[in-house]
Amino acid sequence: MKVEAFPTLLYRYHIDDNDAIKARVEEYYKDNKFKTDVPDQWNCDLFTSYGSGKFPIGECLDAFTPTLDEFQTEAQCYGNMILTDLWMNVYETKHWQEKHIHSPGQWSGVYYVHFDPNEHKATNFHHPLETLLATSGMINSKANVITPWVQEGDMIIFPSWLEHAAPMNKSSKMRSTISFNFFIEEEVYEGGDTDTEELTVN
Repeated sequence: MKVEAFPTLLYRYHIDDNDAIKARVEEYYKDNKFKTDVPDQWNCDLFTSYGSGKFPIGECLDAFTPTLDEFQTEAQCYGNMILTDLWMNVYETKHWQEKHIHSPGQWSGVYYVHFDPNEHKATNFHHPLETLLATSGMINSKANVITPWVQEGDMIIFPSWLEHAAPMNKSSKMRSTISFNFFIEEEVYEGGDTDTEELTVN
């Protein structure tokens, strides 16, 4: 008999109205394609708006808030949700991003704006004990990486400490995502409504 101990959960949701965000990403990318400034600590090849402070966060929050409320209910994480970062990444052919975590952070999310499940691969999530398993001889490269099936308009929410990577885009089609980090000021839940819609940006 197998007993699952301390599982790591990913939460997947779908946002039906992706057209407005998709158009906004295309517009921003067209205007800023040659202005990207990838942070020095990143080891990757992509376009990102990270750290620019220019990507229209408010438009995304309007679309994301109902889904984030749903996440709080499902994960039973009640309290004020504080958004700390939000940015877009665009992956043209052969673009990719290395394995990394989002630190400091509590929760992170990735929203798939341009994504063809027949040609693109989603985020690779790595076993949190991957290094320890390797040193003990128990490593299995396939078993220790999860790549969830997603489609355009899907959102994955995961713990910020979970290592993940964006695989190389081998398609001629552009792949784009919106990533974000947030934490929750937890409250003691006593039933009734919780304040799940108060989102602030530092």
